[in-house]
Amino acid sequence: MSNSGQRHRIRRPGPRPRALAIVAASLVSIGALAWWRHERQLDDLLVRTEPSRALRDPGLRQHAIRVGRPLFQKHCSACHGVDLHGNRRLGTPDVARNAWLYGSDPVDVEHTIYYGIRSGHPKARNLTDMPAMVRTGQITSADAIDVVEYMQSLAGQPGDQAAVIRGRAIYFGQGNCFDCHATDAKGVVDYGTPGLTGPFYLYGGDRATLVDTVTNGRHGTCPAWVDVLAPEQIRAIAFYMISRSVPPAAAEPGENSAHDP
Repeated sequence: MSNSGQRHRIRRPGPRPRALAIVAASLVSIGALAWWRHERQLDDLLVRTEPSRALRDPGLRQHAIRVGRPLFQKHCSACHGVDLHGNRRLGTPDVARNAWLYGSDPVDVEHTIYYGIRSGHPKARNLTDMPAMVRTGQITSADAIDVVEYMQSLAGQPGDQAAVIRGRAIYFGQGNCFDCHATDAKGVVDYGTPGLTGPFYLYGGDRATLVDTVTNGRHGTCPAWVDVLAPEQIRAIAFYMISRSVPPAAAEPGENSAHDP
């Protein structure tokens, strides 16, 4: 029987692979665009919302933390540490344990990120600076040892009581230390001066380090990011840092104590 008399089945061609790839790419592009628009809307809402209110909003807070984490790691971790525990060599505070120089209010944190500390920007935090009290002749080397002994007593460390008495007189007298660090030596947030009673210290709380600080002064800095990062990025970094900060009582016992080097 001839094949010409047989009934042939007609096979319809399916979609071409290239056409399927184009459709898939289009769908991905549409999804990416929708996601990008959503992120920009959240960025806009994050900036337009009053900071403390935004910090209490779970959606905005989580968005800020997600955006702020990689920004912090890229721009801030070199000084503040990847875990936010600071760097004693550079004098950066342990904000992970809530040791903030200017407070943890989001407005204050943002201001520091925007304009920096002694950064040269006209709006930088630059009200106080730790002078080299011995090198400038304000007090003697012996005075420095005594005033440090007084600081150690405030931190609960044993020491020479006669030196403590002399050091207290220097703290409130010739050294004029109380004017910046307060009469209780716990520091002043408005000035950004650290507490001297422990358990957290910028450069270390042992006697040798404290004497070096009193002798030669400290001049820690923080760069201004106002011309580098967008407002939503700065707010995101601030929220991330605040979210990682815990009260001192939650810190592990014995860590970063006054006698640590």
